[in-house]
Amino acid sequence: MAHPRVAVIGPGLMGQGIAQVMQRAGWPVLLLGREATADEAGLRVHLAGCDLAIETVPEDRALKTALLGRLQRALPAHALLASNTSGLPIGGLGAGLADPERFLGLHFFSPVERMRLVEVVAGPASAEATVQQALAWMQALGQAPVRVRDGPGFFTSRVFAAYLDEAVAMVGEGVEVARIEAAGLALGRAIGPLALLDQIGLRLNLQQARQALADGLAPRFCRPLALPVLASLVAAGRCGRREGGGFFDRGASGERLPWAGLADLFPLAPAQPDTAILQARLRWAEVLEALRCLEEGVIASADDADTASLLGLGFPVASGGVLRWAEGQGLAGIVATADRLAARIGPRFEASAWLRERAGLGQGLQAWRSAAAPLAPLSTSPPAP
Repeated sequence: MAHPRVAVIGPGLMGQGIAQVMQRAGWPVLLLGREATADEAGLRVHLAGCDLAIETVPEDRALKTALLGRLQRALPAHALLASNTSGLPIGGLGAGLADPERFLGLHFFSPVERMRLVEVVAGPASAEATVQQALAWMQALGQAPVRVRDGPGFFTSRVFAAYLDEAVAMVGEGVEVARIEAAGLALGRAIGPLALLDQIGLRLNLQQARQALADGLAPRFCRPLALPVLASLVAAGRCGRREGGGFFDRGASGERLPWAGLADLFPLAPAQPDTAILQARLRWAEVLEALRCLEEGVIASADDADTASLLGLGFPVASGGVLRWAEGQGLAGIVATADRLAARIGPRFEASAWLRERAGLGQGLQAWRSAAAPLAPLSTSPPAP
């Protein structure tokens, strides 16, 4: 397959990373700043002969839609157009395009040079030929593409938000930060959920939640657990590691220290919960959301869901992936655990009718798998709530 000629628009962290990976693979790639797109005649010259353009500007709907319109008008008729959005629905971004059939999502992960996963997001108007071409190009690039259906957060952002937001909710409940981080690490993650949020940026996560609200999405997609806590922290100037600190500060030796002002915003609960219940909440929040995505057709393959969780979400490798781990527990066991958590924590943990039906059939998720593979051992389970 001949290498496509690619333009990446937005020379920030993601844009530079995508361009670097393509250059390393020998692809001809042009990295453009937003200022280069202001003059459409000049932009047409830049994009002449281009096969694929990827926008990587910040997660602002108005900014992206305006840029995408200019790009498609300047691209050759055969070229594909993609957004690297991490969660804005592709259907909404492409609604004003003259040719939405050639538009789709290509969600790379940061740092791109080390993260092979790419979510190939088919919008409601994306032509099948567009999706297949993008999948083939990503495979040729040496990435690991998984196909997902359009929707808020796609698969990875939606599933990971369930995990991260459960941790943020604990902060709002007055749980000690050290306990929350220890629970995440005990589940096999390389970094605790709050430290990871600091790295990603609290301001960015708050922006995403507010954008979902502004878009009129269903409440469950607007991150109701995390939004009030994030809003309080950002209002206090705690926007993330790159902006002076978030949940954590850095000590003299570079170690993470919980921000001293956190207890003023969210007083510690007199009785701290057992670590076992914290582990269970984090793990099952993620697992149940992944199962909902499979139920709703956001991802059609349980194998792809596992690939995405391993390569994009840092799910423990020994587990085989989020849904392979779920099968290892037995779907009936998951329903029973979900019921206990729902009674103790809240209805967000309730098992769906679909999951209860699957559990009753006793067939696992084989209908969503391409081939049988060993199940994860039950010893990987977090303590039962």
